[in-house]
Amino acid sequence: MKNITIIIALGLLWVNHVSGQVLNGSLSGSFESNNIYYFDDISTNALQPDNPVGSNNYLKLDYRRGPIAAGIQYEAYLAPLAGYNPLLEGNDLVFKYFQYANHHLDLTVGNFYEQFGSGLVFRSYEERAIGLNTAMDGVRLKFQPFPFFHIRGIWGKQRKYLDNGQGTVRGLDAEVDLIRLLNPADSNTVFLAGGSWINRYQPYTGPVENYPPAVNARSVRLQFDRGFFSLYSEYVNKDREPTLSNENSNETGNGLLVSPSFVGNNIGVNFNLRCLKNMEFRSEREAVNQTLLLNYLPALTRQHKYALANLYPFGALARGEIGGQMDVFYRIKRNSFAGGKYGMNLSANASWYNNLATGEDGNQQFLTAGDRKLFHDVNIEVEKRLSAKLKTILSYINLHYNEGAILADGNEFIRSQVAVVDVHYRFSVRSSLRAEIQHLWSKHADRNWLYGLVEYSLAPGFSFYASDMVNYGSTGLHYASAGFSFSRHTTRVSFTAGRNRAGLVCVGGICNMVPAYTGIGVSVVMSF
Repeated sequence: MKNITIIIALGLLWVNHVSGQVLNGSLSGSFESNNIYYFDDISTNALQPDNPVGSNNYLKLDYRRGPIAAGIQYEAYLAPLAGYNPLLEGNDLVFKYFQYANHHLDLTVGNFYEQFGSGLVFRSYEERAIGLNTAMDGVRLKFQPFPFFHIRGIWGKQRKYLDNGQGTVRGLDAEVDLIRLLNPADSNTVFLAGGSWINRYQPYTGPVENYPPAVNARSVRLQFDRGFFSLYSEYVNKDREPTLSNENSNETGNGLLVSPSFVGNNIGVNFNLRCLKNMEFRSEREAVNQTLLLNYLPALTRQHKYALANLYPFGALARGEIGGQMDVFYRIKRNSFAGGKYGMNLSANASWYNNLATGEDGNQQFLTAGDRKLFHDVNIEVEKRLSAKLKTILSYINLHYNEGAILADGNEFIRSQVAVVDVHYRFSVRSSLRAEIQHLWSKHADRNWLYGLVEYSLAPGFSFYASDMVNYGSTGLHYASAGFSFSRHTTRVSFTAGRNRAGLVCVGGICNMVPAYTGIGVSVVMSF
């Protein structure tokens, strides 16, 4: 009741000052509500839960005046949507903060999000689409005594569902701009060096002698940018921490990320090379799945935008993996022989990952590939405008997915190929039609899939879609879906109905398992 009272009071405060100005400051916010009514669907083994309605709701308010800022976020899961942890059920004021910031000092008390380097050692963030929120609750201090140097310190506990976890997290991060320090006149070069330290403490009262209640992780990083070339590299070392998820290993953890990039007039090339060994890091040693993760280990593979290409997504294996990806983008100029009147965009991507080799002592060998392939994805995309109104995208994907090694302890490969034709036709300035046809070939798992989608948009705020994904050669099931949305100013309302296949849903390379369900959904998103 106390939290509800706070929300209502702040809401009335905003209503009384519709100009957005409150006591000479500014108040802004957003509201999001996602709701689904579930039905029984025996064909897909999707059963209606005891509470047939899932509802995830978020209200965020931020106030700022000069160097001072404060805010809250209220969340209500009544009950959580399919795929979200059922322990989220309930409602609370889960995010609240006070911040003071000037040119040299930035102090936050309460909840905050933060990232050190690329996140290999520490990242707290929110990803609502998969129910992930690792916000810190404590104190963060940023200090920049010189233009070329800054340091950050954090202390607190990490969010666990609607409360906080048991572990205490402390950390420091520092970065120096070497160009500003040594040659301030050089404005064309960036050369940054940084380092991070994270300490997680959780009391231990179990029977194992010399078990570490405190675990430390350290990282060093370099970033260099000049002209067409850029390079980012980071190395992490983590203390040993035997847990069930790493099979009670006493190995220390190591991580290495190297990312060079080259950009020319019409071409861009990017590499991501990474090795992980025993790098799972949580603020509670007993946590599992996506709960209480302290570091950020996304899958460094292409994040496909098409449905069938995402049936078998790769998730980073913190226990041990080595691999990387290469992205190439090339723009063929307009009025050239190959580009024609409108030019053409070509993009290619290749990624592969293996397990780590095992030494004679039974430990994994860092930076040494093992003999078990985990994943590979080779794909190419051609984007071509054929006229002022018609644009096409053609994609081909060759994907190998070691389901046995990724989801269990086996070596069962799914080898598949995916072809996509994506056509966009603009009738007028206001209306357009987009259609997709996708096909997946495989001799494994569910064998072949066919997917079709039609989407019509009418500016400024209406769109409608209908799609169907059918499996043939195995189950014969159809996963049909349809919906529409309407937007006006800063408010968007959408309706959907249909079947959803069980599988992994991935956002930014982080995946969450979602069960099959059939239902009708209503969503409202607004900002003010």
